[in-house]
Amino acid sequence: MQAEVAISGWQQWNAGLLQKPEIIRPLDGGRSNRSYLLRSGDQHLVMRLNASSRLLPDSNRSNEIRVWQAASAAGLAPPLLYSNERESIQISAYVPDSLPARPEADTAIADHALNLLGRCHQLDVAAPNLDYARHIRRYWQLIEAGGHSIDPSLSGQREHMQGLVDSLSTGGAVTALCHHDPVRANFVGSTDRLYLIDWEYAARGWVVMDYAALLIEWNMDDQSVLARPGVEPDQLAMAKQLYRYTCALWTVLNNPGAAPG
Repeated sequence: MQAEVAISGWQQWNAGLLQKPEIIRPLDGGRSNRSYLLRSGDQHLVMRLNASSRLLPDSNRSNEIRVWQAASAAGLAPPLLYSNERESIQISAYVPDSLPARPEADTAIADHALNLLGRCHQLDVAAPNLDYARHIRRYWQLIEAGGHSIDPSLSGQREHMQGLVDSLSTGGAVTALCHHDPVRANFVGSTDRLYLIDWEYAARGWVVMDYAALLIEWNMDDQSVLARPGVEPDQLAMAKQLYRYTCALWTVLNNPGAAPG
């Protein structure tokens, strides 16, 4: 029903549509937001209905839109056609996804993903700085306020995680514009051309965190990124611990019945 209500305002999208779009199917992959493939005549679009809980501390949809548009201009993301924060809706161009089920098994695709992430780090666009310690504290505030049950080991790791943040902060970890959510579902396209989607978590941060996330999500070997600028072995090891920890906290918040981690 919410999707149908959102589509009712299609004439305001300024997407050059000649007729009301119809929903073809839901699109898989979104962890919290809901996305749908739409068709209007011979034009295909993606409609994303945003979940309010997805944003980072100090971030907002305006930040995401600004980064998304810059990424699109650089050829890293599909064009963003319309966004309405009040209605929690975003419309973007549809990119058919013909990647294999396990793209990490294809060395060429994995390299393509790494290069795409590296180009993201070169974007010159205003974005908030991600305070990783504050991000973790925010997750804990939501967990405690919601009365979620949680594995005691996660509580026991809080001090250690703060130590990792401090070490990366004082150890000269390279900062740049980071995507911060390079899961498989956020890469679309083909073996010849990849795009990144869902820029909600984009912020200035440690590039090693982006690479750590990609290694974990794509089940890639550390050696594939250690030769890249700004990536040191000890920092990568710390970043992987931090990423796994924040993912475990995210799981507690968004899948209360699931086992953390």
